Amino acid sequence: MSDDPYADLPSATTPVPAKRPLVGGDEPSQPAAKRAAIEPTPSPPSPKPAAKPALDLFQTIDKIKGYMMVDKKFAKASVLFGKLLVEECSVRSPSDEVMTALLDAIKDVMDAKADRIHHVDARNEFKALVLLVDAHRAALLTAPEYEADTLDNWVLDAVLHNDLFTDDTYRFAKATKALASHLDRRDEGVESKNDGDVDALDRVLFPCLRTLMARHTTSWAKTAVELVMHRLTATRLTFPEAYRNEIDLWTQTIHQRKHAPVDKISAAAEMRKNIIIYNETQTGNKVGRVNHPLHNIN
Repeated sequence: MSDDPYADLPSATTPVPAKRPLVGGDEPSQPAAKRAAIEPTPSPPSPKPAAKPALDLFQTIDKIKGYMMVDKKFAKASVLFGKLLVEECSVRSPSDEVMTALLDAIKDVMDAKADRIHHVDARNEFKALVLLVDAHRAALLTAPEYEADTLDNWVLDAVLHNDLFTDDTYRFAKATKALASHLDRRDEGVESKNDGDVDALDRVLFPCLRTLMARHTTSWAKTAVELVMHRLTATRLTFPEAYRNEIDLWTQTIHQRKHAPVDKISAAAEMRKNIIIYNETQTGNKVGRVNHPLHNIN
């Protein structure tokens, strides 16, 4: 063994053995070529949606009317409709077609939502809307298809009727007095034999009268109720039979309440008769033989 540590290394003079020649088909493997990344073709920008055409006035009225037909949307929709009504009625020359469209919308809502007009959740909104109608009746009645009686019936139904639910004695008394004008209007319709207007008035009048009669049990409302019922009794023959029977029932009920027999008087009223004053400063109950301010000794 040689002591030269570099003996195994090839020297510059030692020839390097040639590489084995490649056999046919023995090709050197080449690394697979990488696929060129395909860049996505940029899509053309999507066109902006075309702006919706603005609704004309009549389409706006129909759209708001549709919202008013929905109970949950009625409150806000009625405010929008009221603003539109005031705006259109305030122009110098109101359009007959616009006034007709506004009244048609209100009529459709009043007919479709008759059971909601007096509901506790909607009565204030209906009242506010009809008050606006009444305030602008001069402009609205330029619509050739409508008469003042129609608006008067709406006021009776949505304003006066709803005022009868109040606990405000002044408002209640004012509403009962206003009923007199509608009873006068009915008398005029009967005299002129305008049966159509009389029937339309009765359809909103009698629900109002039923609410009024229900308040007869309230002590402060009795006098006002009885005044209206007395007038109905005096003119009962001008009403159809079904309404006449209802008036007779109301008259009988009032009579029975005012002339209740002694044996049906309440116990409290009976006990009040036994309260006497003695000793000038104390009261006692006249029961048995002894009077005492705190208890009775038999």
